[in-house]
Amino acid sequence: MARQAAWILAAAVASAVPASASPVALCEQTAQGEQRAPQSGESNNKDHQKPPQGHRPLKFWQGETKTELGITNQQSTEIEQIFRATLPKLEASKEKLDKLEAALSQTIRDNTADLTVVAQQVDRVESVRAELYKTRTLMLYRMRGVLSADQRAKLKQIMDRADAARRKSSDQNDSKGPKDQKDSKDSTHPDGRR
Repeated sequence: MARQAAWILAAAVASAVPASASPVALCEQTAQGEQRAPQSGESNNKDHQKPPQGHRPLKFWQGETKTELGITNQQSTEIEQIFRATLPKLEASKEKLDKLEAALSQTIRDNTADLTVVAQQVDRVESVRAELYKTRTLMLYRMRGVLSADQRAKLKQIMDRADAARRKSSDQNDSKGPKDQKDSKDSTHPDGRR
């Protein structure tokens, strides 16, 4: 049962992040616990390592959450090493994914490619996306392995609260009428998807 719960939590954490989020944004949240995606015009490159004012990294092994979970300095150091060792691979996969998605979007906009070409591009995009999520999920699993059973249970409660806050915010945004919402091309995928 505990094993199943661990996989469910890993899947929930992995699915809570949009594929378009940068690796740095994978660990960024607003002060209210909402996921932060890069804004239009923001860079997704390695130079964008510091979150903008008003945002904080979601590093549960540091700060208030570290204290709330009772994480020791040794545990914190171990988890930080896992994070830093994995981050370059996440960034490289994300950069590759962005390029492949841009190429696919252009192919779809051009609307001249053969269906097999589009299918091949989709396969490449989804393969890289799967590798990105696999790397991230394994990183999270390794991090959780450093925690005690009690710390994992407390972390699940924290993540559940953050997820509930994110859903509540999303529901509030969804309940606004079309004229209340910003109608911006920046929030729409190049091929028309949201």
